[in-house]
Amino acid sequence: MVVIDTLGRLYKVRTRFDPQMKDYLIEPAMGTYLMNFYNGIENILKRITIKYYLTVPKGASWHKELLALSSNPPSGKIAVFNQSVVERLYSYRNFRHRFVSGYGFQLKGEKMLELVDNIESLWIDIKKAISDFWDKL
Repeated sequence: MVVIDTLGRLYKVRTRFDPQMKDYLIEPAMGTYLMNFYNGIENILKRITIKYYLTVPKGASWHKELLALSSNPPSGKIAVFNQSVVERLYSYRNFRHRFVSGYGFQLKGEKMLELVDNIESLWIDIKKAISDFWDKL
């Protein structure tokens, strides 16, 4: 699974990060894996949205709407995530936006560490939520 490979690589990069040293290789790598993690979650949500919710958010805020839709689906549909998971994912979505928008040179490893250090428990909750979602269908 792509997300598991991404997390494995992220953990390896994390062990090489030293907050006392500015490393122009490690910080962008950590940022790339954080972005890839969120992109993987977003791709799962896009598939569910198209096939199950029968809708696709559009426009400039579609990333935000997609995430909101996962916990507040159309009437009669099952939510993928609870609000707690969505709120935790917002930090990763915001990071992804900054990273993709060309602010990579401004990356601060210390700030990414919070995302990296919280990602494992978030991933566990995401897997459980998706499994519960499929069980309810």
